[in-house]
This record gives sequence, structure tokens and C-alpha cells, in this order.
Amino acid sequence: MTAQMIEANGIQQCYEMTGPDDAPHVTLVHGSGDNRKAWWLQISALAESYRVLTYDMRGHGDTETPESDSLNQMTFVQDLAGLLDALGIERTALIGYSMGGGIVRNFAASHPERVWGVVMSNGGRLDPPPSATEEEAAARTMREERAAGIRAGGMNSVFDGWLTQVYTPEFAAARPEIVEAHRAVMTANDPEKYIRVLSGMGGASGVDLARVTAPALIIVGAGDEYTGPEAAQELAAALTGTTAEAQVFPTRHGTPFERHEEYNRALRAFLDANRP
Repeated sequence: MTAQMIEANGIQQCYEMTGPDDAPHVTLVHGSGDNRKAWWLQISALAESYRVLTYDMRGHGDTETPESDSLNQMTFVQDLAGLLDALGIERTALIGYSMGGGIVRNFAASHPERVWGVVMSNGGRLDPPPSATEEEAAARTMREERAAGIRAGGMNSVFDGWLTQVYTPEFAAARPEIVEAHRAVMTANDPEKYIRVLSGMGGASGVDLARVTAPALIIVGAGDEYTGPEAAQELAAALTGTTAEAQVFPTRHGTPFERHEEYNRALRAFLDANRP
């Protein structure tokens, strides 16, 4: 694959596309702090039968991130819609990991006619209720502390801070090459660009999840502190306009990395069952 740039939603977005030209589209949306290369363990498995799009979200990789823009959760939905428009993609399946899980959730609710399947992996949990002011204040403090840590220690500080939350100690010891490959993805990001998006990652999206009509798969890790089994069941129950299945893997937050072979089989089974 060769990275390309295209103007979409007013910014230059970086993307790659692979797989058969005439196959249904599948779009992969990476997590916070990652970039399009974070899907290196999934692309070949999916591109056998699907036209696979990966891209750098605003604040990540090579996509433009203007300093003057005010960001919120729906900015990332608008960026994705603009990218699909620019590439002439009318319908796609969406697979989102971590922060990407929330983006694909919001996109599927905002543009249901454009989505033929949606996978929310280790992310996409329900918005906090309006009364959860203490929870939002704590999240805001965490983002401010993270920004300060990045300015002091670069993107390595992000990876080191998340390491034990993403990977189980057993896997990190047994497969250090995967852990270090993931570190290389994250540390390739520009720290200041990433800091710009931190302020737009909180709050509520305001979307109506009942508008999601595409078949949905929710994947979480049994030990995931961000979006665990209970949050997955709550999310599935809120998707009243479709059928939603939840699968729990014996991981922490990093299911696509730690259990990539089983994870890829689950993705292929879901996509194949709902292929348009």
C-alpha cells in the first residue's frame, strides 16, 4: 500500500487503500494515539476479500491538524464523512478500535444509510449522563495531565503510561516484537498535533444510538478498564434499531494486538455474514 493525501472536510487527510477494486468497502478507524499503521495485524486478513481503507485521524499520523480548529467528538465523524465523499465511497463497513469505536458508533448513528456493518472494538461505550459532572471533570484533568506528560516525555510517555492497560504482562513478555511494533506506531505521531485533539475527546456526542441500523459487533477484553463486558452489554442494549452481538476476549484493552488471529477470524465471520 502507498499512502496518499486528499482534501476532505477542509483538511489534507492521509489514507491507504488495498484489496480488490470491486469488493465491498471496509474502513478501519484507529484508536487515540495510534495511526493508520496500527492495523498492520488486520489488513492482510481483511484485504483478501474486501476493499480496505485505513487513514490517519486528525491529530495523528500525516493528516493535517490546524491549530485554529475547535474540535469535538463529531469533528471526527465529519472528517470521516468528508473522506468517504472525496474517495467516492457510498457505503462501507466500519471497524473502530478504542477511540475509533466511539467514532464509528457516532458515524453509524449519524449516517445509517452509508454503513452496512459496524464493529465497535474496545471502545464506543455510552456517553456519560449529563449529571456525571465529577466524571467529566476527572476525565478533563486526566487529559490535561496527559498533555503535560507528552510535552515532557513525548509520545513514548503515552505508550509507557498505557502499556499495562493495553497488554497483559504475560503477552508483553512472550511477544515483545508486537508490543514494540505498536510502540513504533504511536511514537511516530507528532506530539503537538496529538495534544490538539485531546481537548476534543471528552463530553457527549449527542447522537441517537437508536438510529444505528447496520448489524453491529461489539468486542471487548475481559480485563479492559476502558470498555469492559458490562459497558459492552449496555451499549448493545442501546442499539435498539439493529441486532448487536458482544464478544469478550481474555485480554485487557489491546484485543486487536494481543489476540489478533482470533480477532481477525471474528471480524471476517461478521463481515462475511453481513456482506452486501
